[in-house]
Amino acid sequence: MKTLTLTALLTALSIAPAAHAGNGVLSQELINIARKSLASIQNQSFTSQREYCGLIGKTTAGELVVSPARRGRTSGCNERGFSDRSITPVASYHTHGSYHADADSEVPSTDDVDMDHHQGVFGFVATPGGRFWVIDHRSRTAKQICGMGCLPSDPMFNKGMAGEIPTHLTRRQMAQREGLGGPRHLRARALAEN
Repeated sequence: MKTLTLTALLTALSIAPAAHAGNGVLSQELINIARKSLASIQNQSFTSQREYCGLIGKTTAGELVVSPARRGRTSGCNERGFSDRSITPVASYHTHGSYHADADSEVPSTDDVDMDHHQGVFGFVATPGGRFWVIDHRSRTAKQICGMGCLPSDPMFNKGMAGEIPTHLTRRQMAQREGLGGPRHLRARALAEN
C-alpha cells in the first residue's frame, strides 16, 4: 500500500521515481527521512509554540544527511545551511508549531513555497493536526503525503476550525486561502455554502 501511495504521489508531481529535480530526487528514502525528522520534533514544537526547521542534504558519496532542527519563531523559521559545504541541500523540513485557531497552519503557506522555490529544494511540512506535506519547488505546488494524524498531533488541535483541507494546492490557491482571512473565515464560508 505504501508503494502504491508513493507511486501515486510521484505521478501527481509528474516525476519518475528516480528522476532528478532541482538539487535532489523525490524518493521514498527522502520522504522517510523527512517524516522521521518531523515526527521527532513535533511535540517539542507544540510545547514551545514555535516552528522548528532544518535541511536534508546529499553528501558527495550520495548519502542523505539531516541538519539538526533549529528553533524558529511562532510563525516562521530560517534553517541554516550545512557547515560542510560539500553537502548539497535537497530538501527543507519544518513544523508549523502549535495549534492556533486564527492560523491557517494545516496547509503550507505561500512563504513556504517561495522559500523552497528560491532554494531549489523540495519542502516537507508537518502541521499541528499531524498532516505531512511535500512542496514541489518547480511547480510551486504542495501535496499531502498523508493526512491528519499521520504525524504527532497537537493535543489542542481542533479539526473543525481548519475548514476544508484539500490534498493538493497550487501557490495561487494558497494565496487565496491567505487572502480570505484564515481558517475561521474558511469554516464559516463552508458552513454557509452547505
